[in-house]
Amino acid sequence: VDLKTFRLTIRGRVKHPYSLSVDALQKDFEPVKIAAVCQCSGNSRGFFTPRVAGGQWGHGAMGNAVWTGVRLRDLLEKAGLENDARHIRFDGLDRPVADATPDFLKSLSVNVALRDHVLVAYAMNGEPLPLLNGFPLRLVVPGWYATYWVKMLHDLEVLNEEDHNFWMDP
Repeated sequence: VDLKTFRLTIRGRVKHPYSLSVDALQKDFEPVKIAAVCQCSGNSRGFFTPRVAGGQWGHGAMGNAVWTGVRLRDLLEKAGLENDARHIRFDGLDRPVADATPDFLKSLSVNVALRDHVLVAYAMNGEPLPLLNGFPLRLVVPGWYATYWVKMLHDLEVLNEEDHNFWMDP
């Protein structure tokens, strides 16, 4: 990812769509630090009976870090949510390995997205976000499984309805 050209885009059901660089994100918004545990929804899956599909994690598919970033709420307030805004869809730069696999998109209700502790993080434990942890930006949603902590975050789309993409519907 080239930070000179990378942009985070906020669009959809907003009054003022915009995009910004990581540098602008760091300079133009209040930095916030939180300690939060990120846990895979498959943590301990290897012990399930009957066996379930997926990586056969034992214990340990989780970690705790101090995340630094900006409140998602602050980004959305700058964009100005439309009255009919209901969900925020998040997209990262990663792409599926197979052509038949849908792009990985996750979403949160506006009520969750506006909470004080939901961040767009650019640092982890006082250092720039490592590639394996989502460089250059990662959504941090304490209390939610890691599938919602979208890595390499580059696009936020505000929707006027619940998201029914492949990764959101049961």
